[in-house]
Amino acid sequence: MADTPSRDEQILSMIDEFVAVANRLKDEGNDTDLVNAAFMLASGNYATFLAAGNQGYLKEDGIRKIAEAYKHNLTLLQDLKKAQFNPDGKN
Repeated sequence: MADTPSRDEQILSMIDEFVAVANRLKDEGNDTDLVNAAFMLASGNYATFLAAGNQGYLKEDGIRKIAEAYKHNLTLLQDLKKAQFNPDGKN
């Protein structure tokens, strides 16, 4: 029986799927700024749904919490990229 992928492996696989969709949208002639904005807004829409449901919205504190989660994940991603592209840690 195959091993169940770890949480990190599952996340990386999903990231690859999202990037493939973004690249498809770009290749269809959409401006990359529009694709990026649409993905960010879709992510925010999903985060809002998770926090408030289909009939809700985020108040200022909820916006702040989700923004902090985005900041945390973006920092983790940049740390991974830095290790990948700058393994010696030189600036």
